[in-house]
Amino acid sequence: MKSLMVLLVAYGCCVWLAPFPYWPTYFKLWQAVLLGRGSGNHPRARVKQAGLLLRYALLHPLWTLLWCLDELMFPAYRSQVIKPIFIIGQPRSGSTLLHRMLAADEKHFLAVRHIEWRLPFISIQKLIRLFGIADWLRKASYWPNTDEGRSAARMHPNNLYDWEEDAIFFEERFLHHYFVLFRFPYLDLLSYLDEFDVISPQARQNILETHRRVIQKMMYLGSAHRLYLSKEVESVTKMRQIAEMYPDATFIMLARRSSSFMNSLLALIASSTFSKTGVNTSQLPGWKERAIAKKQQDGLRLLDFLEHVGEDSQIRISFEELVRNITQTASLIYDRLGLTLSLDDLQRLDHLGREQMTRDRGYEYHKPRFEGFESYDAFVAEVDKDHRLLLSRTSGTAATASSPHRSP
Repeated sequence: MKSLMVLLVAYGCCVWLAPFPYWPTYFKLWQAVLLGRGSGNHPRARVKQAGLLLRYALLHPLWTLLWCLDELMFPAYRSQVIKPIFIIGQPRSGSTLLHRMLAADEKHFLAVRHIEWRLPFISIQKLIRLFGIADWLRKASYWPNTDEGRSAARMHPNNLYDWEEDAIFFEERFLHHYFVLFRFPYLDLLSYLDEFDVISPQARQNILETHRRVIQKMMYLGSAHRLYLSKEVESVTKMRQIAEMYPDATFIMLARRSSSFMNSLLALIASSTFSKTGVNTSQLPGWKERAIAKKQQDGLRLLDFLEHVGEDSQIRISFEELVRNITQTASLIYDRLGLTLSLDDLQRLDHLGREQMTRDRGYEYHKPRFEGFESYDAFVAEVDKDHRLLLSRTSGTAATASSPHRSP
């Protein structure tokens, strides 16, 4: 009995000291698994979900210990100054292409890798580098080795050592992010997991401050003199608070028409959810309609956010022109950021452009129109036009000094 009390006290201390998760969401997920509707008659999916939550609770003391160890052994990481660039927009609009394309220039940019988001501890990352585990992680796919997993991997290649979006951190460590829905496909959770404002102001501040510290840790391990490069296209509701936290941030907005990104996105959501849970979302009543409604709302929120931060803090990029003119588009971005492309960078970008034109997307789809995106698609058309006009004014890879896509 005494041993049990000691264990409970120790566990309580770990909970008190831990920077994550957000416990109300953790218990809400348990409630959905035990009582929720949305996964249909898929008991195996619920067993997987329960297993994930149990593992999270059992490993929680270890994560707390590792976080505290970093604080004790490497306190200098907190002095790192973050100069961020946030890639935003609708998903399936070229954000992964742009993120990894820029991240490959490690002279100028620092991006966080998938395994670093999942294990955001300096001590663990030092061990990974010391023992050469990175070579194995480069070959380890995030997706399961199943038909649906391989299909998702063709749509969104994701190895554990790839540069990845900040969403991985919010999903894996806080369990509060839209991506969590693909492991817990309960329709009642959608609006809750997608909204940041449902969390108390103090908890929101804690989540973003913890996120900031993870970035500082990775800068401490790498170079403190690079621009932090973020990709976050499924956290529109966080953007205003992020902009307040980083008043000098630059936001690169990628724009693609709804008829293209929505079909691609729905295909990826279906493959991702099925590969993780065995749940076919097409059989869940209301699932597709709610997914479309979310993206309609996100489009309006993005337009509102761009008005909020102002033109000087943003660079607007056309998906179509990015794919067709990778090198020239990169030159525009570099020029706006006050950076210079090296000859090696230009050669790498030219090679990437040729690869992109022959890439296997992993799916084929028709392009029906989606209602409710009229304002967003009008914005995309303007960005496309501005991007083409600016490219026509440039020669070779030289960019003009003016901002791409800035309205007259």
